[in-house]
Amino acid sequence: MKKLLAIPMLALLIAACGSAPGQISGNSRASVGVSVDDSKSTEVATKTVTPATATAPAKTSWAISKGNGVTFTFMTRPGSDGVYLTGYRVVKDVLTTASGTTTTTTDGQVNKADLYLTSGYACASRTAQSSCPYNGTDAAPTTPANGVPGQLTIGLEGGLGDLVVATNASVSRVTDLEFYGTSSNGQPVTVAVSGVVSFGSKQGDN
Repeated sequence: MKKLLAIPMLALLIAACGSAPGQISGNSRASVGVSVDDSKSTEVATKTVTPATATAPAKTSWAISKGNGVTFTFMTRPGSDGVYLTGYRVVKDVLTTASGTTTTTTDGQVNKADLYLTSGYACASRTAQSSCPYNGTDAAPTTPANGVPGQLTIGLEGGLGDLVVATNASVSRVTDLEFYGTSSNGQPVTVAVSGVVSFGSKQGDN
């Protein structure tokens, strides 16, 4: 399980210069943490070789089993505004095959996402789709706390099984992404995730 950081868009320039992990810069009040489970992001390509017989030539066939994607779990930190994530894009891909490693850096298109993250406050009325009111009461207090976790699953392993078939060998992909959204205070927010690993695994006959 990887632990990664969120960076408000207003703080990107400062963060690139080495601000401390988790530090919030500018006047954005949004702070989001994310963990990544890429343990199921594998497509398996199984090769079967049928030897030639007196009446039929040798035959090679492949069967590809799909993976279950990468699960990203987001959660606002105590005191954070709520956040609505609306999209993501791949910013870097490192693909390793039997022929070597290829690194691609791109501004990539933004893919749609739809995930609401409650604010970093706890109260009796909070749900996964409803944040606490800003001003609680003695009877119904609002206190800083981690927000309700929200998840997105993305099939970053998609196509790796076909690449195994094309190269007759296992392959791997390491991906960096950025998620985009808006805080409940109207500020743009981005969440950077790096080092997500996916595999195409060759099984069966040589």
